[in-house]
Amino acid sequence: MSWQGFWAAVALVVLTMVAGPAAAAGGERVTVGAETRQPIDAAASLHRHDGAPLTLEAVRAVHGEGGFRSLAGEGARATNFGLTRDEIWLRLPLSTKADLTGRWLLEVGHASLDRVDLYLASDGGGWRAHHSGDQLPFRDRPIPHRNHVFDLDLEPATDYTLYLRVASEGTLTAPLTIWRADALWAHDLRAYAALGLYYGILLALLIYNLFLYLSLRDPLYLNYVAFIATLAIGQAGLAGFTGQFLWPENPWLTNLTPTGGVSLAGFFGALFVRRFLGDTPSRVRLGWLMPLVAAGYAAIFLCVVLWSYHLAALSVNLLSLVFAAGALGLGAVSLYQRQPGARFFVLAWVALLTGVVIISLHNLGVLPSNVVTANALLIGSAMEMLLLSLALADRIQTLQQSRDEAQEQALRTRQEKVEALRESERQLEQRVAERTHDLERANQDLMESQAQLEYQAGHDPLTGLVNRNVFDENLEAAMARGDRHGHGLALVVGDLDRFKPINDSLGHAAGDQVLVQVADRLRGSVRQSDTVGRLGGDEFVILLEEVGGTDNVETVVEKINEEVARSIRLEDGRVVHVGLSLGWARYPADAGDEKTLFRVADRAMYSRKTAAEDSREDAS
Repeated sequence: MSWQGFWAAVALVVLTMVAGPAAAAGGERVTVGAETRQPIDAAASLHRHDGAPLTLEAVRAVHGEGGFRSLAGEGARATNFGLTRDEIWLRLPLSTKADLTGRWLLEVGHASLDRVDLYLASDGGGWRAHHSGDQLPFRDRPIPHRNHVFDLDLEPATDYTLYLRVASEGTLTAPLTIWRADALWAHDLRAYAALGLYYGILLALLIYNLFLYLSLRDPLYLNYVAFIATLAIGQAGLAGFTGQFLWPENPWLTNLTPTGGVSLAGFFGALFVRRFLGDTPSRVRLGWLMPLVAAGYAAIFLCVVLWSYHLAALSVNLLSLVFAAGALGLGAVSLYQRQPGARFFVLAWVALLTGVVIISLHNLGVLPSNVVTANALLIGSAMEMLLLSLALADRIQTLQQSRDEAQEQALRTRQEKVEALRESERQLEQRVAERTHDLERANQDLMESQAQLEYQAGHDPLTGLVNRNVFDENLEAAMARGDRHGHGLALVVGDLDRFKPINDSLGHAAGDQVLVQVADRLRGSVRQSDTVGRLGGDEFVILLEEVGGTDNVETVVEKINEEVARSIRLEDGRVVHVGLSLGWARYPADAGDEKTLFRVADRAMYSRKTAAEDSREDAS
């Protein structure tokens, strides 16, 4: 079936349900038995009382004093009183036909009423009282039904007088219908089928988006799941299912559910809108709106639990109008900016906003109570859930399409580069014969330059020894080899003695000559597999691999000292003498890591240098 056909069918069902049988005219005695279903709202007379609860005797006295007014001409709006704390009394005269048969019931078709009391008496007979309401345990209702249903127990050809007292902290609407029992049963089958379809849709969407969250780990879908779940609980409270199925023994929860569930749904819905729209609200400087709405719904939930149900019910209707209008406005901006899923998002909030406006005006007593107005939020939320799921799906599809397009663009770019490279190769192949020699020479020069650059990057430009970076790499590699093969190594650090006077008195050129000759002597004092480096200035460092005990290290150190201590002849013929203070540390005997190894060797070197300076001072 197409979407047009689906909505046409829905419209046909709604029109059929709204039309229904005509209500009895106000001021007339209702004749029971003419129809199997009789809406009787406008046939009743009304008395509103805002003080302490009245007794039946007091209400009958009020009627005798003319305190009731007729509801004739008000139609379905007659028994919709909005959000009021008044005690509503309805009076209705009934007559039964002589050929009356079957069981006849009175239905008050609004499940979330706090207290409903029915008083019925035949002319000359005693009064029979029945009590219902969501502040009573479900088992105490006269008839187990999601709405408030009473057995009238009518006799043929008899006149009756009916009084109905209704009170509620929430929306107070009391649509009255007299049913023959079999007709109510048939109507309930259709109603439960429609509600079952609604909750089936919500359950399917909840499970589907829960799996999406588990797959994608996007908190957006978890917000949507919470939104669906709490809205379903709120709708269950409005439909009377919480008292019938969820907690029949807990009137407090039953009474709390409609407004509490809707406020939680608003809280999670605002968080969902904020995540879905991304940075769109911030672009229009409304990034504060949805967090503020969510905070408002949280306050309403606390209000309904801890303080005033009536104030919370009034607030949730007003805030829902703001929420739906704000989400619709932000969705329109998102649609203008071509955000993923925006088109279905806007349609979803149009549907919900329509439902919220209708139910809010109904709850505030502006619109009459009928199938459409009483269930506007249910109808609007069902359409919204479907459209929001389409919005999420469209969002996934758009994002996936964007990723696919990006991948295709990347492949095209790569292919273009490959084609360009192939063309370059073809051109190079054509010129290779005539330019082979030049290219080989250029390549050789490049390799030499690269080798020279690599060498310069890793070696001291003056002495040709490795610098700190290369030395650290060699040390790390040597430590790894030592760990694998069980070999030790030694780190020797040295600092020239008597170098500063030479540098100061003879000049930096003489100092450079000294450093070069010292570096050559250090290289000649160790094995080719060992590493000698210059850390800077007159500081040198030596890595001795595969050394044994301390004696082997000391032997090498003595050799180095002897070589460095020999006289150094400068280019101008002058002769100078320097010394080298050396300190060493063994891995892993003295230190287990590179940093500690350097620290131990430096400490030993400075200790030797200090001792040498003290000896020279004593000698002088």
